[in-house]
Amino acid sequence: MLHLQIHGQIKMGKGYSTFIDQLDPTAEKYPHLKIVSENGEKFLQGNLDIVDGEGKQWESYQVEIKYKKGFPYRFPKVFETSDKIPKIADWHIYNDESCCIDVEPSEIIKCRDGITIIDFIDHELLPYLFNQTYRRVEGYYVNSGYSHGWVGVYEFYSEKLETDNDMRKTLALMHYIANNDRLNRSNKCFCGSDNLFRNCHMQAFDELKKLGRAFLLEQIKSLYELSGIKKYDRIKRDHNMITSTNF
Repeated sequence: MLHLQIHGQIKMGKGYSTFIDQLDPTAEKYPHLKIVSENGEKFLQGNLDIVDGEGKQWESYQVEIKYKKGFPYRFPKVFETSDKIPKIADWHIYNDESCCIDVEPSEIIKCRDGITIIDFIDHELLPYLFNQTYRRVEGYYVNSGYSHGWVGVYEFYSEKLETDNDMRKTLALMHYIANNDRLNRSNKCFCGSDNLFRNCHMQAFDELKKLGRAFLLEQIKSLYELSGIKKYDRIKRDHNMITSTNF
């Protein structure tokens, strides 16, 4: 992304301009959010009320909603500054204390056609904050979502591909999607079942294909290494070499 230095302030290109253009309508819809400027960067700061479908207010959080590289094709960055949510990974908070709203592949798919700050608040941030509130009050998440970190990323792919937490099958199906074109709707599904593609993994194929080949292959590599399968395969390979050696 292009970064220009003008009179000591950093201007961050088209994505940042899009973010800035959306600040006024967002503040108009959410009057408790104000546009502020710090070190030449404009962002939203203020309170968001957590209200359920019956009109009950559960909590109010002070937040900062800032531009993040990639917007509007990635979520903005959010900081919960009222310190009501523990700043640890178990509570879906990153090391920089920003909020982990969703796992990366799911975020990319949701933002494929671009996202507005208002849509982000309505459909992502408020549900996230409600879920955090419910855990604080009741002791557990009402919407479990995905785990934090790479485990959550794996859970996303396993759920999409309906592999019942079979890591090898998940990686194999991801690899197929990354490297192959879309099947005809009436073909047998690539997963090996007897079901037609249109009645099996067609929707999952179409969604994950949006991530792009390079991204999917990188995700496969990371999951393979982080899951421990790579280590297991190396041990198994070494064991087979030893047992097959003629002394």
